[in-house]
Amino acid sequence: MSTGAGYGWFLAGAGSWFGAWGMQTVLFSWLVVGELDASAQWVGVLQTSTMLPTVVLLLVGGVTADRYDPRGLLIKLYLLATVPVLLLAAGAASERLAIAGLFLYGLGMGTVSSFTMPARDALLSRVAGPDMMRAVTGTTATQFGAQAAGTLVAGAASWIGSAPMLVAQAAVLVAGSLVTRRVPVEAARPVALGSPSVLREVREGVADVARSPRLRAALGLAMAVGFLFIGPFLVVYPLLVRDHYRGGVAELSHVLMMFPLGTIIGSMWLRRRGGIVRKGRAALASLAVASLILAGVGCGPPFPGVVALTLAWGLCAAVFINCTRTLFQEAAPPTRRARALSVYQLGFMGMGPLGALAAGALAARVGPLGALQLFACGMLAVVAYAALATGTARME
Repeated sequence: MSTGAGYGWFLAGAGSWFGAWGMQTVLFSWLVVGELDASAQWVGVLQTSTMLPTVVLLLVGGVTADRYDPRGLLIKLYLLATVPVLLLAAGAASERLAIAGLFLYGLGMGTVSSFTMPARDALLSRVAGPDMMRAVTGTTATQFGAQAAGTLVAGAASWIGSAPMLVAQAAVLVAGSLVTRRVPVEAARPVALGSPSVLREVREGVADVARSPRLRAALGLAMAVGFLFIGPFLVVYPLLVRDHYRGGVAELSHVLMMFPLGTIIGSMWLRRRGGIVRKGRAALASLAVASLILAGVGCGPPFPGVVALTLAWGLCAAVFINCTRTLFQEAAPPTRRARALSVYQLGFMGMGPLGALAAGALAARVGPLGALQLFACGMLAVVAYAALATGTARME
């Protein structure tokens, strides 16, 4: 089955955003652990700053995407995101970086991202065409492929410096705004006089998820991933590279690139095979295998082993993300889809700050390797409960 009109331009815009986000993953992490030599606790706090705004604003972003044209929102948001990036580049060029400045940068990018995520999901629903699973897997492959490319390119900061790479990140965001303009225009949806309040519309989105067993189950798993997996990836991995393997920004770039690379490979395979029927069972199996992989990294293998295991972790992520996103896209009410999808994203990103803080605290107490093993055990416990005590495994 074919996708809808504008899908290719939509993918180009999404790829630009996630390419820039992949660059940020490396550059921001390296500025924290490399140039500022921050402690494990501060790494957790600063990584939390990029996710904290989503706890407050993501549901509002979902309402905004339902009320207005998501295409127009994305065009503006991509340009707005260049402001904190260029300010950070100026700080890096002047060698005036400080923890406070990085924290403000994280809050700024997190705020823009809170509105970008639901707008992009809403626009995907418009351009997806008749085969939603195919459109979702194509989007996921593009997302993580661009993110992998961004992390790889960011490794060039080891020889040209962080400031020029941050300027390049801003240029990628501008490109995303330009290509999103090529998506076909749909009539804007201005707020009419007497329309429901934002708070009421947020409650409606939450209620839609609460009423659906499928959406509740997918949301619960997303929350577990946000707490138990995002923290280790964003906080423990940079510490692992710096403290255990004595690596620099190039090594950090290589290992962080493997996760999105594995996700794009897995998404392309899913797209080729035509999706998965037993989506709940596949999601649980992917989390179980990912937990074992994370525990393997926590055993401290040689650095090439960490790279390979992280690639395998990305393959598992492809199965989980595509299955749960498709469940939400198909089960959410069409007129309130962005709100429901923002609840799903909040499951990831809302628990992410707590996971990042916990990861920093655990890494400081038991070391990066021990922290990874503890998080892996936690996810195995979640999977066991979901498989034995809920109907998640039977979801299609």
